[in-house]
Amino acid sequence: MARKSRIAENAMSIISAKEGAYKTAVYVRLSTEDLDEDTLDNQIYLLKSFVGEKTDMVLVDIYADNGFSGTNFERPEFTRLMNDVKTGKVNCIVVKDLSRLGRNYIETGNLIENVFPFLNVRFIAVTDNFDTNEGGGVENMVASFKNLVNDVYAKDISRKIITAFRTKQKNGEYIGLVAPYGYLKSAENKNKFVIDEKTAPAVKKIFELYAGGYGLDRIARIMNESDYDCPRKYRYSIGITKSDRYKNSKWGRTTINTILTNRAYIGDMVQGKVKQELCNNIVMHYTNKDDWIVVEGTHEAIIERNLFFEVQDILEKKKTEQAVRRKNSKSREYKEENLLKGRIKCGCCGKSMNLAQNVRGNSISRSYYCSGYKELREAVCTNKNRINKSSVESKVLESIKKCIFNNIDESSLSLEIADKNTQDIKKRMVQIERAIRQTNSKIADLYKDVSDGLIDENDYLLMKTKFLNDKKQLEREEKLLSDNMKKTSDSAGKLRAADYLKKCKKAKKLDRKMVESFIELVTINDDKSIEITFSCCDEILRKLEG
Repeated sequence: MARKSRIAENAMSIISAKEGAYKTAVYVRLSTEDLDEDTLDNQIYLLKSFVGEKTDMVLVDIYADNGFSGTNFERPEFTRLMNDVKTGKVNCIVVKDLSRLGRNYIETGNLIENVFPFLNVRFIAVTDNFDTNEGGGVENMVASFKNLVNDVYAKDISRKIITAFRTKQKNGEYIGLVAPYGYLKSAENKNKFVIDEKTAPAVKKIFELYAGGYGLDRIARIMNESDYDCPRKYRYSIGITKSDRYKNSKWGRTTINTILTNRAYIGDMVQGKVKQELCNNIVMHYTNKDDWIVVEGTHEAIIERNLFFEVQDILEKKKTEQAVRRKNSKSREYKEENLLKGRIKCGCCGKSMNLAQNVRGNSISRSYYCSGYKELREAVCTNKNRINKSSVESKVLESIKKCIFNNIDESSLSLEIADKNTQDIKKRMVQIERAIRQTNSKIADLYKDVSDGLIDENDYLLMKTKFLNDKKQLEREEKLLSDNMKKTSDSAGKLRAADYLKKCKKAKKLDRKMVESFIELVTINDDKSIEITFSCCDEILRKLEG
């Protein structure tokens, strides 16, 4: 027995659609390979001007994919555009040229020649003088040829770049932007490393310290007390990087670990850790270690091979030991939420105060500590204190209650209860929203039904028209109800705020909502004193009335 259409089965009487201006979408795209002058802003300006001059078009929305290749159609804004086409929001698409739609010949051609005509969508490529409402056979042939050229061009360029880069990598030539710390790019050959006499001793010192039993944090502190700038600060000082945010950078455990695991320091070139191939629709991703391109002896070594691999063994051993400790630790079973996360800082260095939760036997300790002092010690901070989590939370809760009593006029929130029909209106609006979603789904399903041969094109157009009119009627009713709701929303919000303030005054424990509603910042000073900065009263009420 043949399967029946999901949509046709429920179709009612057909209502003819009103004729009017094309509901036009402007679609722009820019990939990393495009020229600087062909910016998204330039494309948008051109297309908005084009649509604005047309009496038979009205601009509905702008869809912009920035940094996405035209070789595939897995682009967020293009997906949103096609969804709007299927639900009837858009029936005309305007692009700058055919390559903005896509560089994949087969898929782009299918859209222009089959999908758009079937969905009754007008398609215009402005600079190519292509319009599906005006084009005939010759124009379609030209469009198809341009699509083919775009497709071949994109894939050819991608293959050439990939081939050139792979050849360089296999020959041991460096294709990155910046040489590892301890090296510089050769002035004669930018694809080769030469030792930087200013920083190479720092690399040797780091390896020797770690092999001698020093930990990552301790090495970072030693390096910060030395005359050697960390990689970011050094590159800023010699003009390789320009951003001022790097001028006061410090050594940290991550930087130390990066240096200790880099094979460049024994004279080997390791590349291909990240892979991307536009021509084969392969997105950027990290590769397996077995797929890395390793060429030994490409440049002068800073570290002896024996020392380097001795350090790797120590790193791996410590990594395994840490994994075992984490697995056997009971701290996760007793872990509590860090209610002040993102809002608690050290008053000495401004770094975040982190929460430590430790289990020793039957004893559980939870305390805040300065992340700056823990990692870099006196080089950046003198706040050695650890302060009990519950003490801080009790202080914050007490301060919130005082803030409510002293600064917030609750009488201003004691307004009349909203209109008695509010709940009925809300209930009906939920029903309308559900009905609109169902209608959108029905419109989208029509396309699958006709593709499966369950309905023909005429039935598709008739039912689509009917569902679009149903949707318009629901949207009109929704707007009327929304206007009525706005009249009571302010008083309803004030009632919610008043109710929550009463709960806060009676609360015995702090929660995250209180922190987000009231607290701007909690500062822990090196004398263990606590300073609490509140949001302004208007901002607090705005959040609570939300």
